[in-house]
Formats: sequence, structure tokens, C-alpha cells
Amino acid sequence: MSNTEVKDILKFAHSLDYEDKEYTYHKSYFYFVKYFRDKDELTEQDLVLGANFTYGWMPTILNFKSREFVKSLEILNKAKSSERISTDEILTLKSLINNSLVGVSKLLHFVNPYIYAIWDSRVCYFLLGTSRFSVIQNVDKYWEYLELCDRVIANKNFKNIHSTYESIVNYEVSPFRVVEQIMFINSDTTIAKF
Repeated sequence: MSNTEVKDILKFAHSLDYEDKEYTYHKSYFYFVKYFRDKDELTEQDLVLGANFTYGWMPTILNFKSREFVKSLEILNKAKSSERISTDEILTLKSLINNSLVGVSKLLHFVNPYIYAIWDSRVCYFLLGTSRFSVIQNVDKYWEYLELCDRVIANKNFKNIHSTYESIVNYEVSPFRVVEQIMFINSDTTIAKF
């Protein structure tokens, strides 16, 4: 992803201006983010509820795969800050939450949408031309993806794209959400250079 050109992503920004065929996602997204934003400190209840509503967006049922609730809760509270958590912390969350990086990325995004972007098979395919399980579950790929999102957001043309998208959905949306939506909506295309 380090070779990905920002312009190759931004050329798809026009797709954000569409009649919302996935209204449910926009409606629930607003409340998921608000739920965590309104809390100064997260509790185990917030972790369990947040993981479950995150899985409302996924085709699989949530299974807690470890008993690392206390450590995971510490990590989620840390994720509310402006500092990104570590790879080991991602792996701890992943081991609890269905052993899924996709699920973890969604929960992290809901907890702090300004630091974490949602990573899933559709975004992965758009960027890499593959959505193999081993690639989607690769934490290093997730970090590369976040770095790419940072580069897109820093582009001089992005501010206008961001504000236009907010006017479409009619609520405040983090820049990471807009970048992810460009990729998600256009996931039938890939920008990977083979």
C-alpha cells in the first residue's frame, strides 16, 4: 500500500454522492460513534455491548474467544486517546473479539473514529486486489492502511470531499470514515497494480 497513489483513491470520491442504498448503516453508524463519544471511560458493559453492535454489521455471530476482558477494556480506554495502540494490543483485542481484525477495526473505529479506520474484505480488495483471509487478518496490513488513510486525508483536495460527504449524510463524520467509504463503495474495482 505504500506505493498506492492518493489520486488513485480520490478519483472515486464522486461515488460518495449517491442516493443512500444502505440507510441502515448510516443511521446506526451515527449512534454507534455517539455511544462511545459520550463516555469518558469505558466499562466491561460497554465492551460487551460495543462488540455485539459491531457484529450487527457483520455476517458472523460474535464469539468471545478469550477471557481477556480486563486487558481488552484497558486497551479500548487507551484507544479513546489520540495515541494509537500497539500491535500487541490489537492482537489482544483480536483474540477476544472473534479472533477477527475486521471486528476489532470496526470496534476501534466506533471508539475513536479519528484515529482508526474500518478495515474489511471490501476495502482490502479495493486496495490490494485480494481479500484472502490471511491478508485481511494481517495487522501490518492494517497499519499500512491507516498510513494510507493519513496520506489521503492530507491531500489538498480531501477537505472538500469530506465536507461534501458530511452534507450528504447530514452529520459529522471523521475523515477516516470518508476515506473508507470511498473504498468500500467502490469495492467492485481494485486499484492494485499487478
